[in-house]
Amino acid sequence: MSNLLLYVKALLKDYKRENGFLRLYNGLTFGLDKGDFLAVTGASGWGKSTLVNIILGVEKPSRGTILHDGKDVTRLPFMKRFGKSRVAAVFQRSTSLPQLTVGQNLNLALSLVGIKKTERKERIDEALSFFGLENSSSSFPENLSAGQKRRIDLARALAVRSDFLVLDEPVSDLDTSTTNLLLPLLKGMNRDHGTTVLMTTAIPRVASIAKHQVHLTTPMVSVSNVNAHKAEA
Repeated sequence: MSNLLLYVKALLKDYKRENGFLRLYNGLTFGLDKGDFLAVTGASGWGKSTLVNIILGVEKPSRGTILHDGKDVTRLPFMKRFGKSRVAAVFQRSTSLPQLTVGQNLNLALSLVGIKKTERKERIDEALSFFGLENSSSSFPENLSAGQKRRIDLARALAVRSDFLVLDEPVSDLDTSTTNLLLPLLKGMNRDHGTTVLMTTAIPRVASIAKHQVHLTTPMVSVSNVNAHKAEA
């Protein structure tokens, strides 16, 4: 049985501009094995966040194929793309609900994936402890720092026991001391809990914690008289 979880093949993404097209990826191809930790690197504006959206099914590629567990999911939306696999995404902005406490946010996530009520507290306590948030269960997200909010999102993924974690610029708004705290925790999720991780970053030091790296190439700009492939509807 193949150990390949995700395979991105010959990916292109074109955006129409006033004077032509902006092309991202230019045929990007890479694979991600189960249990692996992959960093996708590249400068700002080179399509890291767009790649995350394409992998998750939020956006469609102009050309190329996305395979999950050997199945072509390129045109499927997120809810149908990963089947029963537990997939979590941590974006640059926190997705915690501000009207709920930290504990309530994690409890909601667990209820949505069908975890029994009797099991939720143990999972929540374990996840909060792993990320050093034991004393924050009753706090509201708006009263916490940017680094703590990021750890809440990660704790939620850990509590759900995600098979696949997608991180978009996980330290983009964090100071150095918080980044130094967060990076070992990300490695721990992969090493100790077996979570497959795909992370985008523009920072070489952050990318270095991954087992493998994929570097995005400079976007291509084509003027109106150069043929480019329009994005499919």
